[in-house]
Amino acid sequence: MNHLEVKALVRRRSQSPYVYSVGELNRLIDALIHPLAKRYPEFLILDATIHGVIEKNPPESTLKFMQYNLPKLVAELLRKRKSL
Repeated sequence: MNHLEVKALVRRRSQSPYVYSVGELNRLIDALIHPLAKRYPEFLILDATIHGVIEKNPPESTLKFMQYNLPKLVAELLRKRKSL
């Protein structure tokens, strides 16, 4: 096998200087924080903050948080409040 055949077999990442892509970072954050958020819903705030930093678009990240995570967080906090 010559070097051209080897090059064809090796899938190259983009020439980005970063180790992880934005999508890979988002999946990593989800894998780390979502299990914690199931037990401690407050971690949803941390999840949204980190995604906002990674995506470099705070307004969009805030809207996503309000759409997807805020209802879960409020419901859980109300549930905990009723059980007191």
